[in-house]
Amino acid sequence: MVVCNNLVLNHYTEMKVSIFSILAFLFFFLSAQTSFGQMYSFKKKFGNQKNAVYFYWGYNRSIYTKSDINFYSETYDFTVKKAKATDRPVRDFKTYVDPAKITVPQFNIRLGWYFQHRWDISFGYDHMKYVMSNSQSVYVNGYISETTTNTNFVNGQFTDADGLIPIYDHELHYENSNGLNYISVQLNNTVPLYKTNSRNFVIQRRLGVGLGPVLTQTDFDWDGVTYHTTPSFGGFGVSIHTGVRFDFFNRFFFQSNWSGGYINLLKNSTIDNTSYAKQDYLYGQWELLGGVIFYLRSKNGCGSCPDWN
Repeated sequence: MVVCNNLVLNHYTEMKVSIFSILAFLFFFLSAQTSFGQMYSFKKKFGNQKNAVYFYWGYNRSIYTKSDINFYSETYDFTVKKAKATDRPVRDFKTYVDPAKITVPQFNIRLGWYFQHRWDISFGYDHMKYVMSNSQSVYVNGYISETTTNTNFVNGQFTDADGLIPIYDHELHYENSNGLNYISVQLNNTVPLYKTNSRNFVIQRRLGVGLGPVLTQTDFDWDGVTYHTTPSFGGFGVSIHTGVRFDFFNRFFFQSNWSGGYINLLKNSTIDNTSYAKQDYLYGQWELLGGVIFYLRSKNGCGSCPDWN
């Protein structure tokens, strides 16, 4: 009987030890899993992570190369060679902060989505202004007929042999100041250059390419009359972009951006449905932007999956 009791006691003790060992193992296993989860599953929101969305608004200055502008209609077809043009910035600061006038200056607007880590696709447009410079002298090739005002552009044929012809704005003037609107889809890459330990302040490098149509609205002076066209798609553009973005608290940012590209206006309306201009040129642009960052919930509902930044 004593032997039997001892066997039962020993078996019971062994069971307690085994249960204790199993519980201890589970405890340490779960603790390890918790620690692992805290180390790798916690994600502080970050401005270039997958499913981050950004929106920005800003203003720009732009420059343009010289270009040959072909003006044509039923009564004329001539080319102004190597014409110079400038942008037209607004000088009054109040215009930039007046909600009723914020679209008057040259502006940029864009919405982007990080479809994967560090890579985003965006849609927006650059509202630039292209203004042919006044009082320049150029070579003119082509023919003109049925003009009625006494200008340098009298009826007849023009060649380089006629020499440089001065252009005055009351005789011939051409501008897209109501909109050289480059509407583009961009693919961009974002890489951190510097970040604080808390990541409340981050400097990021931006690099991207863009492609899209150009929507224009043209002011055109010809034969003593000023014409204003309705907005129409006049051509297309391709571009490259680079910049530096300064993120604050992973929610707000300022960005300095530099862009360069090619604009081809295949058929830009100068007089609605009757006359057109054709040209292509390179442009450069500097943009100063401010924006916000949003974060979309991931499919698994985890707002904090591993962050490998």
